[in-house]
Amino acid sequence: MENTHNIRKCRAGKRIEDTTNGDTELKYRVLSIASYFVVLVLIGIPIWWYTTRVYRATLPLDEIRNLQLNNYSKREFGIPLSLEYDVLISFVHPDPENLQIKLTGLEIAEYLQDFLEELSPLADFITKSQWLYLTELGAIPKKVNNRLVLFEHQLPHVITPLETKLWSHMSARPSLNLVLYFPHCKAPLYIYNDNNEPSKTNAFVSPRWGGIYVINPDGNSCEKGQFKPNVNLIVATFKATLKELFKIQDDSIDGLKELRRRKTEELLESSKRTLKSLAQLLQEINSIVISDEVAEKINIAVKNVNDAASYISSNKSTNALASAKLAFKKSEEAFSHPSLLALLYFPDDQKYAIYIPLFLPVMIPVVMSLTSIGRKLKKVKCD
Repeated sequence: MENTHNIRKCRAGKRIEDTTNGDTELKYRVLSIASYFVVLVLIGIPIWWYTTRVYRATLPLDEIRNLQLNNYSKREFGIPLSLEYDVLISFVHPDPENLQIKLTGLEIAEYLQDFLEELSPLADFITKSQWLYLTELGAIPKKVNNRLVLFEHQLPHVITPLETKLWSHMSARPSLNLVLYFPHCKAPLYIYNDNNEPSKTNAFVSPRWGGIYVINPDGNSCEKGQFKPNVNLIVATFKATLKELFKIQDDSIDGLKELRRRKTEELLESSKRTLKSLAQLLQEINSIVISDEVAEKINIAVKNVNDAASYISSNKSTNALASAKLAFKKSEEAFSHPSLLALLYFPDDQKYAIYIPLFLPVMIPVVMSLTSIGRKLKKVKCD
């Protein structure tokens, strides 16, 4: 009996020891799995989400939505809207071997300087010049009354091949092309309208591009082999070209004020449209980064748009133009800022496709272990 009692004691002690060891082992397993869960889920995923999120600075979206747009059916100006322009004076001379032209771009630029200074409140003008030798016009002239004639409908065919040889495409600024063409001495060229009437100036203007002035050398100059064009006539023709491009009706103070007013309105309208387009784009595409620099430019643009509108209502044209120019500049800089494209081609679905294969294999054992431990704990409670 005593031996039997001792055996029962041993078995009971062993059962208690087994239970204690099992509880200790389960406890460590629970702590181990819980630590993995905390590190991976409660700490790892939030850190991953925070470090891979797209930074988007705060924007004045409500103010941008409230900007009122005018319904413009056509552009006010015959040139691209900009705060800087290149005035490119091009001399096209197809026969330099037989005729020398006594003229430089500096002479014309000096005469044009006063006129460009009058337009300087609107934009900055950088004058350049170039010579194109052995270059013909692309259109084939027709013979009318023993004259070689270019008609108005042929003029677009003159600009297209000539444009490929000009330097206008080498600058980021819009270019106002002022072209002088000197025909062959034996083949003077004249410009006629479609009513078969000769042009009074022998020049034409192409909207948003510039103008071409054809100067035929006189007989004496052709015999001497040297030709000195009338600079005053050239400058007067080029001034008329620029006036037509800028839609200037007259040179009076009132005419320039009207030009500034129209320029201010167009700059303001362009700034509003740019800001609205940018705000819509940033709202629709969540993967676009909005840096503090871009946000600052947008804030400055919105502020100056509102300031310009206030100055216009107060008849402060100078201040209105200055604010409109700054709003146009900042809105264009924000819209074309390179940081907007930083993560445009890395959307959320691609981000998940890259990181899920990393997290999923690690999380499956953790989840399965938690499930298993949960079942054991439930069974222990039931026992």
